[in-house]
Amino acid sequence: IQPKEELNNDMDAEQEPEEEVKAEPVGGSAVTVTEKAAEPVLQFAGELQWPVEGSVLMNYSMDQSIYFATLDQYKYNPAMIISAKAGDAVTAAAAGDIVEIREDAQTGLTVVMDIGDDHTLTYGQLVNLNFKEGAHLEEGDVIGVVAEPTKYYSVEGTNLYFELKKDGNPVDPTEYLPQ
Repeated sequence: IQPKEELNNDMDAEQEPEEEVKAEPVGGSAVTVTEKAAEPVLQFAGELQWPVEGSVLMNYSMDQSIYFATLDQYKYNPAMIISAKAGDAVTAAAAGDIVEIREDAQTGLTVVMDIGDDHTLTYGQLVNLNFKEGAHLEEGDVIGVVAEPTKYYSVEGTNLYFELKKDGNPVDPTEYLPQ
Protein backbone atom coordinates (compact mmCIF):
# COMPACT_ATOMS: atom_id res chain seq x y z
CA ILE A 1 0.00 0.00 0.00
CA GLN A 2 1.37 3.38 -1.03
CA PRO A 3 1.00 6.34 1.41
CA LYS A 4 -1.36 9.08 0.33
CA GLU A 5 0.28 12.15 -1.15
CA GLU A 6 0.34 15.01 1.35
CA LEU A 7 -1.78 18.00 0.46
CA ASN A 8 -0.14 21.42 0.36
CA ASN A 9 -1.95 23.45 3.02
CA ASP A 10 0.03 26.65 2.47
CA MET A 11 -2.54 29.40 2.06
CA ASP A 12 -1.90 32.59 0.15
CA ALA A 13 -1.45 35.37 2.73
CA GLU A 14 -4.32 37.34 1.20
CA GLN A 15 -6.68 34.37 0.81
CA GLU A 16 -9.61 34.13 3.24
CA PRO A 17 -9.87 30.93 5.27
CA GLU A 18 -12.47 28.56 3.92
CA GLU A 19 -15.07 26.83 6.00
CA GLU A 20 -16.82 23.57 5.27
CA VAL A 21 -20.58 23.49 5.06
CA LYS A 22 -22.26 20.10 5.32
CA ALA A 23 -25.30 19.74 3.09
CA GLU A 24 -28.15 17.31 3.54
CA PRO A 25 -27.70 14.09 1.57
CA VAL A 26 -29.27 14.30 -1.88
CA GLY A 27 -30.12 11.09 -3.68
CA GLY A 28 -28.46 9.00 -0.99
CA SER A 29 -25.03 10.67 -1.04
CA ALA A 30 -23.56 13.19 1.38
CA VAL A 31 -22.25 16.40 -0.19
CA THR A 32 -19.61 18.71 1.28
CA VAL A 33 -19.58 22.27 -0.07
CA THR A 34 -16.65 24.57 0.55
CA GLU A 35 -17.30 28.32 0.47
CA LYS A 36 -15.52 31.49 1.57
CA ALA A 37 -16.19 32.75 5.06
CA ALA A 38 -18.71 35.60 5.07
CA GLU A 39 -17.30 39.12 4.89
CA PRO A 40 -17.89 41.17 8.06
CA VAL A 41 -21.05 43.26 7.80
CA LEU A 42 -20.37 46.99 8.01
CA GLN A 43 -22.35 48.75 10.70
CA PHE A 44 -22.23 52.53 11.14
CA ALA A 45 -22.03 53.16 14.89
CA GLY A 46 -23.37 56.71 14.54
CA GLU A 47 -20.05 58.30 15.47
CA LEU A 48 -17.29 59.73 13.30
CA GLN A 49 -13.79 60.94 14.08
CA TRP A 50 -12.31 64.07 12.53
CA PRO A 51 -10.44 62.97 9.37
CA VAL A 52 -7.95 65.85 9.54
CA GLU A 53 -6.99 68.54 12.03
CA GLY A 54 -8.19 71.97 10.96
CA SER A 55 -10.97 74.47 11.23
CA VAL A 56 -14.16 74.29 9.22
CA LEU A 57 -13.91 76.70 6.27
CA MET A 58 -17.42 76.01 5.01
CA ASN A 59 -20.18 74.22 6.87
CA TYR A 60 -22.56 71.67 5.45
CA SER A 61 -25.64 73.58 4.28
CA MET A 62 -28.45 72.05 2.29
CA ASP A 63 -31.25 74.22 3.72
CA GLN A 64 -29.79 77.56 2.60
CA SER A 65 -27.09 78.59 0.18
CA ILE A 66 -23.69 79.73 1.40
CA TYR A 67 -21.01 81.83 -0.25
CA PHE A 68 -18.23 80.10 -2.20
CA ALA A 69 -15.46 82.72 -2.48
CA THR A 70 -13.59 81.07 -5.37
CA LEU A 71 -16.77 80.79 -7.44
CA ASP A 72 -18.05 84.19 -6.23
CA GLN A 73 -21.53 82.73 -5.84
CA TYR A 74 -23.96 81.33 -3.32
CA LYS A 75 -24.86 77.66 -3.52
CA TYR A 76 -25.78 74.69 -1.36
CA ASN A 77 -22.93 72.74 0.21
CA PRO A 78 -23.48 68.98 0.69
CA ALA A 79 -20.15 68.61 2.55
CA MET A 80 -17.88 70.19 5.11
CA ILE A 81 -14.80 71.94 3.81
CA ILE A 82 -12.06 71.57 6.45
CA SER A 83 -8.87 73.63 6.25
CA ALA A 84 -5.65 71.65 6.16
CA LYS A 85 -2.10 71.99 4.92
CA ALA A 86 -0.94 70.24 1.76
CA GLY A 87 0.61 66.97 2.89
CA ASP A 88 -1.49 66.60 6.07
CA ALA A 89 -2.56 62.99 6.68
CA VAL A 90 -6.25 62.22 6.10
CA THR A 91 -7.59 59.38 8.24
CA ALA A 92 -10.71 57.25 7.95
CA ALA A 93 -13.44 58.83 10.09
CA ALA A 94 -15.07 55.39 10.48
CA ALA A 95 -14.34 51.80 9.48
CA GLY A 96 -15.48 50.90 5.99
CA ASP A 97 -14.70 49.70 2.50
CA ILE A 98 -13.44 51.86 -0.35
CA VAL A 99 -16.07 51.54 -3.06
CA GLU A 100 -14.84 54.21 -5.47
CA ILE A 101 -11.76 56.24 -6.29
CA ARG A 102 -12.23 58.91 -8.93
CA GLU A 103 -10.72 62.10 -10.28
CA ASP A 104 -13.30 64.89 -10.02
CA ALA A 105 -12.92 68.42 -11.44
CA GLN A 106 -14.31 70.01 -8.27
CA THR A 107 -12.95 67.75 -5.51
CA GLY A 108 -9.81 66.39 -7.18
CA LEU A 109 -8.75 62.87 -6.29
CA THR A 110 -11.77 61.59 -4.37
CA VAL A 111 -12.36 58.45 -2.27
CA VAL A 112 -15.82 57.10 -1.41
CA MET A 113 -16.18 54.65 1.48
CA ASP A 114 -19.15 52.49 2.43
CA ILE A 115 -19.34 52.65 6.24
CA GLY A 116 -22.48 50.52 6.62
CA ASP A 117 -26.19 51.01 7.21
CA ASP A 118 -26.54 52.79 3.84
CA HIS A 119 -24.00 55.48 4.84
CA THR A 120 -21.06 56.61 2.71
CA LEU A 121 -18.20 59.01 3.40
CA THR A 122 -16.52 60.98 0.62
CA TYR A 123 -13.05 62.46 1.02
CA GLY A 124 -11.90 64.92 -1.66
CA GLN A 125 -8.78 66.99 -2.44
CA LEU A 126 -6.43 64.03 -1.86
CA VAL A 127 -3.12 62.79 -3.21
CA ASN A 128 -0.80 59.82 -2.47
CA LEU A 129 -3.48 57.28 -1.57
CA ASN A 130 -2.49 54.33 0.61
CA PHE A 131 -5.31 52.01 -0.50
CA LYS A 132 -7.12 50.81 -3.63
CA GLU A 133 -10.80 50.23 -4.39
CA GLY A 134 -12.12 47.26 -2.43
CA ALA A 135 -9.80 47.80 0.54
CA HIS A 136 -11.23 47.60 4.06
CA LEU A 137 -10.08 50.39 6.38
CA GLU A 138 -10.37 50.68 10.12
CA GLU A 139 -11.13 54.00 11.78
CA GLY A 140 -7.92 56.04 11.92
CA ASP A 141 -6.18 54.37 8.96
CA VAL A 142 -4.40 56.96 6.80
CA ILE A 143 -6.23 57.14 3.46
CA GLY A 144 -3.83 59.61 1.83
CA VAL A 145 -2.77 63.22 2.22
CA VAL A 146 -4.25 66.62 1.44
CA ALA A 147 -3.47 67.89 -2.05
CA GLU A 148 -3.21 71.41 -3.40
CA PRO A 149 -6.75 72.71 -3.94
CA THR A 150 -8.55 72.38 -7.25
CA LYS A 151 -9.43 75.57 -9.12
CA TYR A 152 -12.87 75.43 -7.44
CA TYR A 153 -11.29 76.05 -4.01
CA SER A 154 -8.25 78.20 -4.84
CA VAL A 155 -9.42 81.18 -2.71
CA GLU A 156 -10.40 78.95 0.23
CA GLY A 157 -6.95 77.33 0.13
CA THR A 158 -5.87 73.76 0.84
CA ASN A 159 -8.64 71.75 2.38
CA LEU A 160 -10.38 68.42 2.77
CA TYR A 161 -13.77 67.95 1.15
CA PHE A 162 -15.68 65.72 3.63
CA GLU A 163 -19.18 64.48 2.82
CA LEU A 164 -21.54 62.05 4.59
CA LYS A 165 -24.53 60.51 2.81
CA LYS A 166 -27.38 58.29 4.01
CA ASP A 167 -29.29 56.43 1.28
CA GLY A 168 -27.51 58.61 -1.30
CA ASN A 169 -28.67 61.88 0.29
CA PRO A 170 -26.30 64.38 1.97
CA VAL A 171 -26.36 64.45 5.78
CA ASP A 172 -24.67 66.95 8.12
CA PRO A 173 -21.47 65.24 9.34
CA THR A 174 -21.17 67.63 12.31
CA GLU A 175 -24.05 65.75 13.97
CA TYR A 176 -21.75 62.69 14.21
CA LEU A 177 -18.38 64.34 14.97
CA PRO A 178 -17.07 65.06 18.49
CA GLN A 179 -17.33 68.75 19.34
